[in-house]
Amino acid sequence: MRAIVVTYPTPKDIRKIYPLRESDVIIAVDQAVLALYKQRIKIDLAVGDFDSLTNQSMLINLHVIRLNPIKDVTDTHQALVEAKKMNPDELILIGGLGGERIEHFIAHTLFFDEFPELKIVDDYSRLSLLQEGIHDVSSKGYVNLFAYPKARLSLIGFKYPLSSYLLMTYDPLCISNEVVEEKGIIHVHEGRCLLIESIKS
Repeated sequence: MRAIVVTYPTPKDIRKIYPLRESDVIIAVDQAVLALYKQRIKIDLAVGDFDSLTNQSMLINLHVIRLNPIKDVTDTHQALVEAKKMNPDELILIGGLGGERIEHFIAHTLFFDEFPELKIVDDYSRLSLLQEGIHDVSSKGYVNLFAYPKARLSLIGFKYPLSSYLLMTYDPLCISNEVVEEKGIIHVHEGRCLLIESIKS
């Protein structure tokens, strides 16, 4: 079972960027309820304080966890907590990148510490955390790596290869790389790094 949390800003065509399965559990965060209704996607759980949802009648007949507007977690974070309780095989966050509130986007990149198995998806990007080991990448877009908080990396099959490079926090060396062979190999010798695969415009 996959737990899929959908948050704002929400892709206009979720099925196009991430094919859904009947067995998926869909959790809508606050105003994502409206987006899912418009896309005719079932909602198994709605989480939030719903201060951004203008039509509260949409919550009728839904399983709802209503949060106090004065709280110590974001709506999306609590939705991920609820999803994790379900012991899913996969934990996916759709949306939440960009938008008017970039502070939420920054916060979403911090969730990987608590939810290392998390994948974040939107129209233009795929985010995941790479642990120690060897990882294959076949992206046709840009491959970007950020220390989380540090990682020793080797990159093979990339336009800009690396050999046992120590990537530290705030080091932007590993952005805008590209796979130039059939697949790229990212060897994380130690530590963790955040992988962001970006679609070329």
